[in-house]
Amino acid sequence: MLLLDRQAWLFSVKTFLAALAALYIGLAGNLSRPYWAMATVYIVTQPMLGPTRAKGVYRILGTLIAGAATLWMLPHLVETPLLLSAAMSLWLSACLFIALLNRGPRGYAFLLAGYTTAFIGFPAVTSPDTIFDTVVARSEEIILGTVVAVLFASLLFPTSVRPMLRARIGNWMGDAAQWSRQILLRGQAHGPRNRLAADLVQFEALIEFLRRDDPRHAGAAVSMQGLRERMLLMLPVLSSIADRLGALRAGGRALPTGLEPLVADIAAWLEAPVHGDADYAALRARILALKPAVDGELDHLLLVTLLLRLEELVDLWQDCTTLQAAIEEGSAPRDTAHYRIATTRGADARHVDYGMALFSAASAGVALMTYCVLWITLGWEGGGNGAMMAAVAAAFFAAQDDPAPSMLSFLVWAIVASLVAGVYLFGVFPAVHDFGSLALVLAVVFLPLGLLLHRPQTALIGLPLTVNLVALLNVQNTYNANIQSFINSSVAMFIGIGFAVVMTRLFRSVGAEWTARRLVRQGWTTLAEAAEGRGQQDRQRFAARMLDLLGLLAPRLAATPEGSDIASVDMLTEARIGLNILQLRRARHDLPPTSREAIEAILEDVAAHYRAQVARRGPCPAPAGLQARLEASLQRVQTVAPGKARDEALMGVMGLRFALFPEAADVVLPAVAGASATPSAAH
Repeated sequence: MLLLDRQAWLFSVKTFLAALAALYIGLAGNLSRPYWAMATVYIVTQPMLGPTRAKGVYRILGTLIAGAATLWMLPHLVETPLLLSAAMSLWLSACLFIALLNRGPRGYAFLLAGYTTAFIGFPAVTSPDTIFDTVVARSEEIILGTVVAVLFASLLFPTSVRPMLRARIGNWMGDAAQWSRQILLRGQAHGPRNRLAADLVQFEALIEFLRRDDPRHAGAAVSMQGLRERMLLMLPVLSSIADRLGALRAGGRALPTGLEPLVADIAAWLEAPVHGDADYAALRARILALKPAVDGELDHLLLVTLLLRLEELVDLWQDCTTLQAAIEEGSAPRDTAHYRIATTRGADARHVDYGMALFSAASAGVALMTYCVLWITLGWEGGGNGAMMAAVAAAFFAAQDDPAPSMLSFLVWAIVASLVAGVYLFGVFPAVHDFGSLALVLAVVFLPLGLLLHRPQTALIGLPLTVNLVALLNVQNTYNANIQSFINSSVAMFIGIGFAVVMTRLFRSVGAEWTARRLVRQGWTTLAEAAEGRGQQDRQRFAARMLDLLGLLAPRLAATPEGSDIASVDMLTEARIGLNILQLRRARHDLPPTSREAIEAILEDVAAHYRAQVARRGPCPAPAGLQARLEASLQRVQTVAPGKARDEALMGVMGLRFALFPEAADVVLPAVAGASATPSAAH
């Protein structure tokens, strides 16, 4: 229960003390709106130190950018209200577009720069000659609140992000070990893979928070980056193992001699609390001892592929446990990596939907501009407050598929905040004559509200209540509350948010299935480009991008109505197909002309298949002719002289054959003498 949560109470008390300190300094410094400093404390402060520092840094940066933009726009356009409104709306859309492209904490700086310009600019349209002083004052108040929030979070019972991070990593590793056990012992290929992929999407933000958490543990961020890279590749490896084991066990057949105890021991090793080098080396030796020659037998080819996947699995898992221990210690990894990865920048591998980001950003700008036209047409003197809140509401929830429900909730709690503010302004504050009594009466409501901010589930209730309440209370050095002005500002706020809700409902809201289809089409386009030789060709970057798509897709698929054809799409299998495509493109250069032409024809068919699915906007079966090409190519490639190119081509063609046609009967391969026994890795 929230009221009995000691950590929540500690967070609330600490945040309230920081807010009081910022308010007191603002009042003592005779700042024009000291309550902005208090509100900033509640916006910036997070339950953990790393996120608080990160949000503080980006809030200051966003405020400075917004101030500079306001100084440029307002003096030049204040005499033409429509042009000023259009410039503000375009600025909001541009900043929001950049913010949506940066899913990590850095995006907050651009989000803030977008709507803070409205906060600074619209109230100043009646006195443009003071805009420089207004920008400086707003910047001072926000920087004051940010600095105080970070100081209190750092000095007063700081809460490190590392315990939460250790718990998240432990849960991920536990889920991965459980899924591995299901695959190895029972052949269950699905398991918690969607949840695992969705968790990995959030790990990038956690790395940023870890960097800000404690300079003494900066090396842990390096370990975290390495861990995330290996986690990304572990999912297609596990999926490939499930595919190969399923083929070997088809029809109730027993696994080849020695393989059953090996997979059982690997399953037990994955769940062991300690992973020593001796156990790891022993498993690697057993895997190597079981590898047969590639002699044309399908089962031998499947077995070799499976053993290669098992090698990758134990290498990845050994590295993951080593990196997990380094994160526990707050240090960089000291052991040599067993699974070699060329480090890539996360932003390079992240899925970016430019079209949806542009649509969302433009919708927010249109909502603000439409409200401004209404405001200017009516000549409403107090309508500027509504423009500010329309900008906030339109921007704050723009990343959601359907922002309207969250925006409506924001409106409801803003109304509640105005009612509470009315009680304070006209029923309580007239009896307050010093800062001590002010602190006591504020504690009655702000301490319980701080509890709501401690938990993500209730933060969307607590934030509009707290921040809007601070703004409406308008605490100054002298009491000057005016009921007409208060009602005017409150009504403008309600209309501004409500207008943004209506405009969003009309032009912006989409369902989870719509977004899921768009994400799936993006994945199919990426696969078609890979088969055509375009796009990102690096193996790890490709896997990271496809799994990022899977992480974004998983929660949408969970909300997709039953019976939808899009729910049948397995993005993890699509990622494996993409890795096989990349392997074939790499291997074909060293094959004889006939085999190379056959591989290129296969890649053309694969590209055409995915282009057809994009055009159809839904899944469709792979053409039967492609299956025939794959099986013919399996036979043809075996006649190539033994070597790495032949082995890679065999693995790539085999991977495509079983991934694209999982329900088709097994193909029988003719025996070929002189086959190589050590094919290279493929998925």
